[in-house]
Amino acid sequence: MAKENATPTEEAGAKVLVKPLPQILNDLEKLIKSADAAARRASDSAELAEQAASNAIAAAEESRLAGERIAEEARLEAQEALSKAEEALVKAVVKRLARWDWIITLIVINLAIIFCAVLIAFALAEAI
Repeated sequence: MAKENATPTEEAGAKVLVKPLPQILNDLEKLIKSADAAARRASDSAELAEQAASNAIAAAEESRLAGERIAEEARLEAQEALSKAEEALVKAVVKRLARWDWIITLIVINLAIIFCAVLIAFALAEAI
């Protein structure tokens, strides 16, 4: 059994000794060049991946800022629309109500505005 294990190793060693030294050196040089080329390609790929990641981060940040800007614009427009609706409602109510009815209606409207503000505050707090 000891001879069976020793035979493949001796044959592998014999194959190396059969090749001439210049051929072995040429083979080593080819392997070194191919390894160097592979390292350059890996380095180039890493640089491209880094650039792509940087671009993706910049695009994500730009999208986040655009989303925040749009949300703020929508909030301001909603506030403006609510203000105009309140103003129109008050004008319509004032035309049709007597003095005490008018005061009671204003109190109810103010309470409704406060209730809506609280609901909006809770909705925004949950969204954040």
